[in-house]
Amino acid sequence: MARSDGTATETPDFPAAREHLLTELIRFVAVLRRDGVAVPASGALDAARAIAAVGLTDERRVEAALRASLLSETADGDPFAEAFPTFWHRLRSGLDRIATAHDGPSPESEEGDDGEDRTGDEAGPTAGSDADDAEEPGLLDGAEPPEMDADGDGDPTVRIPTDRRHAAGDRPTGEPREETDGRRYSAVGESALVEADVPAPSSADRAAAERFVDALSSLPGRRRRRSPTGPNVDARGALRASLQTGGAPIDLPRDAPTPSELRCCLLVDVSGSVLDTIDRSALLGLGERVAASARDARVFLFDTDLAEATAAFADPGGEPAEALRAAQIEWGGGTKIGGAFDALRRTAPHAVDRRTVVVVVSDGLDVGDPDLLTDGITWLADRADGVVWLNPLAVSPSFEPASRGMSDAAPYVDGLFGFAEGADLAEAARQIERRGLGGPVGYEHDPRRTGGAPGGGRGRTDDEARTGDAGEEGLV
Repeated sequence: MARSDGTATETPDFPAAREHLLTELIRFVAVLRRDGVAVPASGALDAARAIAAVGLTDERRVEAALRASLLSETADGDPFAEAFPTFWHRLRSGLDRIATAHDGPSPESEEGDDGEDRTGDEAGPTAGSDADDAEEPGLLDGAEPPEMDADGDGDPTVRIPTDRRHAAGDRPTGEPREETDGRRYSAVGESALVEADVPAPSSADRAAAERFVDALSSLPGRRRRRSPTGPNVDARGALRASLQTGGAPIDLPRDAPTPSELRCCLLVDVSGSVLDTIDRSALLGLGERVAASARDARVFLFDTDLAEATAAFADPGGEPAEALRAAQIEWGGGTKIGGAFDALRRTAPHAVDRRTVVVVVSDGLDVGDPDLLTDGITWLADRADGVVWLNPLAVSPSFEPASRGMSDAAPYVDGLFGFAEGADLAEAARQIERRGLGGPVGYEHDPRRTGGAPGGGRGRTDDEARTGDAGEEGLV
């Protein structure tokens, strides 16, 4: 972005930078509200206008502008001061990455002064150059990019090594045996009826799913109860008690949020890329447990279409795979996550409300309209009490949410966890039990990423050994 005097601002003016700024601003507002800050309804819009006025060159000016736009009470200054450094770091580092990636010619410089197109070395690397051997951006370590022709057509398949050979339901790919450690991730495919021979969830899978659901059920609700160690003072109780002492409060009773029952909307991506990586028995066990335990549960399956499967999971002790097949529900097709969110919004909007926790099971490999995905995930984040995303790719130590779909959705998710087997659900439950969705939770806080062997043969972490958290020991 050039000024009238010919100098350049620090922040490049192109859509990616603007989108990143708005995304981080929305995330910052959500963090403040989660911490109890009474951000005005128009606070995010006012903050965006304030940043546009002061620019991004001075951190103190940005902080002052956001304080004026987002805070209405003096007591909210501490949560703001605690959250702002993270917001500023994420904002600046993201803009730096965008500026680094935006190394191509600007629209004004695509043509020379004589009106001729720029050619030769300035136009980019030529065929056969060393740039062709560079690592493909946006891929996990060890991934093989798809073969695409000059028009961008081809087989949109990426091979990613997962070290999950034991996961049930792997599809044969007809390739040499030494390459079977990679699953085929394809965004396109043909749906088929659910196989009736998928094994029923094991007792360990059911126990892991039960622990995960119970952890979500422990999220604090809007009601409060008296607690001697509660985080807040019970002002009404203190006022009532002061009537017996002439209006002078002697004791200050405290209260805490009452754990709420779970209202859950489970959205399961059953595309081929997910089914080839995840343990299908554990996946069915999660749906079964959500339907059985939640006070108000809705279960939806999607690939390129969305289908409700609540009734198929509602029979306790039944066989979910057989029930899905009997209901003529298909799986194994392509992936249109945004289309599924849009279909949910149009056909079943009341499945999600302010008391609902939305759980999405998907690898984030979306080939649909990116605007649909952005609109859908922002609708879910704004409407639901919390959004949890379970990604089978996140079990890899080298995972980063860099795919187009996952990178668009990640800023609006309260917790992004790996999920390829029952033990992964138990780890997600452990984090939520201890820190809640408002705390530092997610795949990056999974101690097994660095300290444990991949797959199901992991032992207890040091954290679990210190606290006596043996609930997961029987699940791994």
